[in-house]
Amino acid sequence: CDQGPTTNRTSELVTSCIIIYPKTLLRVLASHRIRPVVWTNCQKMTDNQKWETFLNELRAIDSGAYAPPPPPLKGDEDQEKSSPTGTQETENDISSAERSYINKLLGTKLVETKESDIELLRSDPSNPLHSVKSFKELSIDAPLLKGISAMGFYNPSKIQEKALPYLIGENCCNMIAQSQSGTGKTATFLLAMLSRVDVSLSKCQCLCMAPTRELAVQIANVGRQMAQFIEGLHIGLAVRDETPDVDADNYVKSHILIGTPGTVAAWMRGTGRFRIDRTALKMFVLDEADIMMEEDGFLHISRRIVNHLPPNCQLLLFSATYDEDVLDFAHSIIPNPVEFRVRRNQLTLTNIKQFYILSPSSDVRYARLAEIYGSFHVGQAIIFCATRREAKWLERRMTADGHKVKMLSGDLDVHERETVISQFRSADFRVLITTNLCSRGLDVPQVNLVINWRLPLNRQGAVDCETYLHRIGRSGRFGKGGLAINFAGPEDEPLLQQLENHFDITIPLLTEEALSEL
Repeated sequence: CDQGPTTNRTSELVTSCIIIYPKTLLRVLASHRIRPVVWTNCQKMTDNQKWETFLNELRAIDSGAYAPPPPPLKGDEDQEKSSPTGTQETENDISSAERSYINKLLGTKLVETKESDIELLRSDPSNPLHSVKSFKELSIDAPLLKGISAMGFYNPSKIQEKALPYLIGENCCNMIAQSQSGTGKTATFLLAMLSRVDVSLSKCQCLCMAPTRELAVQIANVGRQMAQFIEGLHIGLAVRDETPDVDADNYVKSHILIGTPGTVAAWMRGTGRFRIDRTALKMFVLDEADIMMEEDGFLHISRRIVNHLPPNCQLLLFSATYDEDVLDFAHSIIPNPVEFRVRRNQLTLTNIKQFYILSPSSDVRYARLAEIYGSFHVGQAIIFCATRREAKWLERRMTADGHKVKMLSGDLDVHERETVISQFRSADFRVLITTNLCSRGLDVPQVNLVINWRLPLNRQGAVDCETYLHRIGRSGRFGKGGLAINFAGPEDEPLLQQLENHFDITIPLLTEEALSEL
């Protein structure tokens, strides 16, 4: 304020001047229920379209119809502290949404799921539906079947066998499903959406909401591959800075839209430049609901969207977790759902040889690493470090010694990570140095060695057994034998004991004799 606060005749607080970012202003007004009374001497923004959108949202606040968009998803904000080795980087050091996207990049094959791993928690007992063993058993048109086959999908995954009969055909149901990455979940709801579209109607008929732009783009790309032989079908994006194909009334013409919460909410409200004709919607999908629940405003946005859907719109919600908060939210917006749960498969240790090497310092560890590389042929290897600083140090040293290595950590942006993962999968380099970012989902068959430069720890300082299991599992993919070597100082011996007790195994010392036999 350039002057002290004053009040007008109705005792409303008045300030002479406020300088504030528009998005921040919208949040303040909406969250504190402040009604904008008079706006004078406003400095118009450079972008006229943004200005009009801003004014429309102010009017929505005035009418009580405004739902504030969630703040941008956080990126990698973790910074190493000023300790000699930095702070241990865990999977929690990047946003859940980014972690989900990385898991999708890492995995190229479906997780093997047994039928006994799929629980049908709630269904309509009068519904005679049963599982299917072939896509041809479903009411899927020939062009879509051709697209599925072209992608290498010849038979449904276990989750698809159970879920698709509830999503396609005359007996469609609402659904809540919990499944880990790699079970065929994305293909499941894309198949359902594509089977519902009437190509002759240039309206958005199926809408999917994902946590981030990257995930939305990835889902859309998979959908486009699947729909490549369906003439005239269009899949669009409802994300920031996207310009969709619209009709004369600014209604989006894409048959299927994949978008992020803020943009989807704005287009559904119709207060901005683009609009979704809600009356044409047949299906609404919430993907990665557990991740989106971490973001401010998501619950409010989701409920508002669902409340404005047509009564016969089919609702699907997918989540990687099945905790009480997710279930309560799902049940609050989805009436009479069929519910599926896919239990997480446990990796086995039977085909992975495990050893430890006593090494009190980084220099000693590096010397032993050189011995390992000089003793037997290593196809491709992954080395897990505790911190980025440690990983960078190791990358520089191995590169100087002539090894083809690259590093993958949280300080790379999403596209840089995607490039590194793609190059490693193509064997452009042999050693991937990483933090816990890569502990799950990477399926590179040539990896036959995993090295824990340091053992993974949880927040209490104990060994993180689940992360350890996923780390060493990178070397035993698809039933092949693998080798896991753990560097450990004298202070780490209790941690090794914890691992042995937890998994009921013995991790022997890697002697020169054992090394020569590998």
